[in-house]
Amino acid sequence: MFWGVAYAVLAAALVVRVRHPDEPPPEPRQPAADEPLLLTTAHHRLLLAVLVAAPVETILLGGAARGRVLGALAFAGGVALYRAGGRALGEALSPFTQPRPGAPLVTQGPYRYLRHPMYLGQMLVAVGAPLVLGARWTLTLALADVLLLGCRMLRDEEALARTFPEYSRYAARTKRILPYVY
Repeated sequence: MFWGVAYAVLAAALVVRVRHPDEPPPEPRQPAADEPLLLTTAHHRLLLAVLVAAPVETILLGGAARGRVLGALAFAGGVALYRAGGRALGEALSPFTQPRPGAPLVTQGPYRYLRHPMYLGQMLVAVGAPLVLGARWTLTLALADVLLLGCRMLRDEEALARTFPEYSRYAARTKRILPYVY
């Protein structure tokens, strides 16, 4: 029961966005005609599958007891990193590979240390969510999602380098997803 409640709270923290009543909703963004949507769509669907499959697997097969605390820490850390990255991006936030027209290159907040803190957050969520519930089979979906995010990350870097001349200097001084490592 405890782990199910923890999972529900973390999943809600991931998907529910609270906005100040005076804050206007963000302007919807349409993809460019040449926008590669396959990786983005596949990632979103796979992450959703992980978040749905974990509780279903636990209900049907029961969950392993080991690794739940680690999973909760990864899930919570992933949600926090994802939210912090989104806040730092502000108006530059976009689900698409191509940066928003006129948006600056964001290098503050978690982007001071990592080029892709939101992707690291999503990776932690994908791996942590099944572990919270002890859903070991769902980890195969999580691994596939982590691999997709790796591909998206490389695509994003190509688009950022094309859009921002200063990106190569920024990339030279920051790591992709693990501070001081990679």
